[in-house]
Amino acid sequence: MELARATELEELRCEKVGWARLKTPSLHWRRRATGDPALMHFLRENSSLNIDATRYVADCENLSEMCAYPLLFSQGVALIDDKAGQSNVAEYIRRGRFLLIDACINVNITPDPDLFLLQQKRFLAEVLPEACVSALPGDHETYRCFFNIPGGKPPHTFYHNQFDERWANHGLYGVWIESRMVGVISLSGLQCGWNKMIAPAGHDIACMRMLVKIDVYAMLQH
Repeated sequence: MELARATELEELRCEKVGWARLKTPSLHWRRRATGDPALMHFLRENSSLNIDATRYVADCENLSEMCAYPLLFSQGVALIDDKAGQSNVAEYIRRGRFLLIDACINVNITPDPDLFLLQQKRFLAEVLPEACVSALPGDHETYRCFFNIPGGKPPHTFYHNQFDERWANHGLYGVWIESRMVGVISLSGLQCGWNKMIAPAGHDIACMRMLVKIDVYAMLQH
């Protein structure tokens, strides 16, 4: 099994893998984007993905732009209220791509994690009715592949480094179409973590490792 997985990852290295932020009507779609180059470097150095180190943006109003990347990162899709943008998100996923949604943990932007999750679920239910969202079990492969995540939970970034159980209670949520996971919703503030917000030493690395795990899992779905 491990040899087969190593072979798969080496095959992935042969083709350059793009990664882009999804531009949406939200004023915060590019928040923490200054930390993306460090993340891209970490992905290249710590996985077999031939990740493109350039920072890219894909507009939700441009389907061809979106489909140029196998994985899109978003601060949230619920504010996409234009029918074309909504249709593009659904078509992007139906074409076999992967969507990663990660909530910002700044309470001035995301005051209620439960509401944020509900808003993403409602959006997906409306534009992609064949999809369902469910919490990933602690033994899901996303937690187990590549780096070990103790306890089967993602690292959490907290606003002003103050523990908040409203956020800590959330693990990762998978977006599924039948047996294929087509996306992940995170309330962990991974982007806040890799951008070196105030946090325990090594937290930025833990957040980037979680991103590596999600990226590797997403790429192996193709």
